[in-house]
Amino acid sequence: MSEYLEVAKSLARMLEEDRHLGDCLENTSPIGQQICYGVTRHWFYYDRVIEALLDKPLPEKHLDLWLILMAGLYSMDHLRRPQHASVNHAVESVIKLGKPWAKGLVNAVLRRYGRETDTLKQQMMHSDEARLNHPQWLIDLIKADWPDHPEIFDNNNNQPPMTLRVNTSKITRQQYLAKLSDENVEARAGAFAQSAVVLAKAMPVESLPGFKEGEVSVQDEAPQLTPGLMNLQPGLSVIDACAAPGGKTCHLLESEPGIKLTSIDRDRKRIHLITENLDRLSLQANVVTQSFEQYVTDDKFDRILVDAPCSATGIIRRHPDIKLLRSKSDVDQLASIQRGLLDKAFDLLAIGGELLYSTCSILRQENDKVIADFVKGDPSKQPLPLSHPGCREGATLIATKYGLQFLPTAQEHDGFYYAGIRKVAI
Repeated sequence: MSEYLEVAKSLARMLEEDRHLGDCLENTSPIGQQICYGVTRHWFYYDRVIEALLDKPLPEKHLDLWLILMAGLYSMDHLRRPQHASVNHAVESVIKLGKPWAKGLVNAVLRRYGRETDTLKQQMMHSDEARLNHPQWLIDLIKADWPDHPEIFDNNNNQPPMTLRVNTSKITRQQYLAKLSDENVEARAGAFAQSAVVLAKAMPVESLPGFKEGEVSVQDEAPQLTPGLMNLQPGLSVIDACAAPGGKTCHLLESEPGIKLTSIDRDRKRIHLITENLDRLSLQANVVTQSFEQYVTDDKFDRILVDAPCSATGIIRRHPDIKLLRSKSDVDQLASIQRGLLDKAFDLLAIGGELLYSTCSILRQENDKVIADFVKGDPSKQPLPLSHPGCREGATLIATKYGLQFLPTAQEHDGFYYAGIRKVAI
């Protein structure tokens, strides 16, 4: 199958089934996957370009043609191949698609783009969506929340680095960096988390030295601050409330193996990932397959982590499909879910216990506003000032009224939010 056809089929599946792009790439070649992610990152630009180049809109039933055009445009701009090769490949794809009547259309659109690229780029600068490659609703929210950080849009559109979490219960970060150096793998220490290592170039996880032995896992740097913000001590009872795929569960146990940890998630398809990660790292937790909101126990817990479902607007650079699959109404619904999870967690928290709330969102509606609503009028809910050796304010880490907000960077961490609450007797 032509790679452009692979791209068209994968992207159509993503859109029609409302599924994450990564779940739609099982039968897609590496170059096809690259194009899929590239098209998704630059979607709004190429969408507007195609509109400008067509004499009349394509009917919805010809979504596959639209996607082939997008693949062709991306290839012309970003792949190291002659322009005519991209055009010919797109025309051949249309024939294989069974729509030979569209050969002339596809050929004309792509060749015209090749001739008028500079003019079209200037034209697209007049559209916020095309210029920033984000949907307008999200542009409006980000500008309202972070008016002094226009770099967020560019950072979201950059391909992120591969970041590792060193299991410091088995090996120090410096020792692991030395291991990588011995294997001629270029890497550096992360700027915030003491367990973070950033690779100069991504590589298969199975090829990482010490991966099978549990010395290292893949995890962005921002969430690696989680254990240090939870004041863990031996003997404490802890819940990871929305645990799959288990990265934070494992990191909590790596940091303090003496805790009694219950790891909860309702997703039966992903719960096995928690046990797989625990097994690889030789760790133990009580894994419960259940919705956290429906979890029933007479026990009270000393620490609870609520890494809540969210818009994922802090990890767009890793999952650019978020820009296409999310909507403003989703954010509204998620804020309600987040508040419900906090209510449940607080009910299970012991007096004097601490709750850590986190999201991979950069939207205040899911972060500070959720916490503000949660603590309002209830003196038993005491906001905690968060302290961690890696938590130094700067351009990419901002102290908010109730928590800490990481903003996405070009070559460092994703966007991520933390807030802490202590339960006090009243």
